[in-house]
Amino acid sequence: MRALSRILIGGLILATLVWLKGQFVKLHESILQLDRLSQDGGLLSHTHMTDNTHGSNSTAEDPLRAVMNAISNSFLNGTIEKLATPKSGLRDTRSKVVVVAKTAKEKTQWISSMLPNWKHAIYVTDDRTAPLHTAKNKGREANAYLTYIIEHYDHLPETIAFIHSHLSSWHNDQNAAKALQLLNIDFVQKNGYANFRCHTTPGCYPAEIQPFRNKKEQAGIDKHEAATERAFAKAWTELFNSTAVPEQIGVACCAQFAVSRDQVLQRPLAHYVWFHSWLMETSLSDATAGRVMEYLWHIIFGMEPVYCPKVYQCFRNVYDIWDILS
Repeated sequence: MRALSRILIGGLILATLVWLKGQFVKLHESILQLDRLSQDGGLLSHTHMTDNTHGSNSTAEDPLRAVMNAISNSFLNGTIEKLATPKSGLRDTRSKVVVVAKTAKEKTQWISSMLPNWKHAIYVTDDRTAPLHTAKNKGREANAYLTYIIEHYDHLPETIAFIHSHLSSWHNDQNAAKALQLLNIDFVQKNGYANFRCHTTPGCYPAEIQPFRNKKEQAGIDKHEAATERAFAKAWTELFNSTAVPEQIGVACCAQFAVSRDQVLQRPLAHYVWFHSWLMETSLSDATAGRVMEYLWHIIFGMEPVYCPKVYQCFRNVYDIWDILS
């Protein structure tokens, strides 16, 4: 009798383990499916994407990434609906466009499906056969940004958002789609410029670019930052025809921002054409030229050389979020 009991208990345990394994497999498959949707932007889409080739291999190879993305993106729609105000990018009806710089291999399906109420202009920097492309692959995202302004100067929408191609990244305070849908359009129109990143490191405190830092001090900073500093004074003089180079230039990284049409039009088209010509013809490397422009956008669009609002103030202004204390 005791032996029979052990057999029954053992069988029950085995059956339970088999059942649990089956449930885990189903859960894992559901997570992978959620991740594929989130990478395509399907969780906010009115019409789901049908491209089955996107991202499936990398997702299957990294279940942890799948779990994290599935969890964060599955709550995205509800979070936006809860937080969005009438003047946010989700609800505001004024004309707006998101301008994106990408390489041919980068996936940007999330933009059209997660931002159905934004027009979009996606420039490919390394494929001249793409519908929208840059003249050459130089200057990082600055090339695409300037190309859009030059091509659309006479018929710009009221709000233009310039972003990178990825949905999530270390230098985004939040999911890029969430940032665009929560963007306070009233603030963009009033201020003329809004940086999507509110956290001030890197870029501020201390100011990232100090063109007149001595060589000993410069030896202690990041090599890319040092290269940008060494190039900055000469670039400033060439770009603005001015020797009044600021002693400090600071802004929260990393060249993702929104501007108003009126602010863009504060400069004549010839300025943007010149900036683009400089970018294409400078002897600076692709990375250094792009970084120089990264720390000039806020100045080009009317802000002071050091533009570093407090984190809480930035969230209040840019996203109309008031519960950020730090």
